[in-house]
Amino acid sequence: MDTTYFAVGLCILALVIILLSFSFRKKNTARPPKKNRRNAFRLSLWEHECTFIVPASPDSVLFGTIRDISISGIRLITYEDLTDVEEIKVFFELGETFSFVGKIERRKRLENGLYDFGVHFLGLDTKTEQKLFKILWDKSREKVVL
Repeated sequence: MDTTYFAVGLCILALVIILLSFSFRKKNTARPPKKNRRNAFRLSLWEHECTFIVPASPDSVLFGTIRDISISGIRLITYEDLTDVEEIKVFFELGETFSFVGKIERRKRLENGLYDFGVHFLGLDTKTEQKLFKILWDKSREKVVL
């Protein structure tokens, strides 16, 4: 009789261990989490105007808006189709005038005829990077952002 109780107790203990192991297993997601490409603090600027040129045709000035900006790049919205363009030079004013050469890293056509571009700044020197960061940081602390 004692061995029967021992066997039943052992079976119950095994069932509890199995059930607990299933409840503590991590859930498997369908796709791996997206890697965060951003390494810098970003500031949202809704509808902040900028101009830019394409090095292949430097005489034509194009217009767009900056949605967000960091010391490493900007998110640019424009009506211009830059499908075959790799680099652009962006001009904007944010407390002072800036001009940066950037490589287009992301492209997306929006439903309303606009294009959304992710532009990574190339060749920023430390002094300019620090100046831009200070301006972005100060703007982020203001109650009203541009």
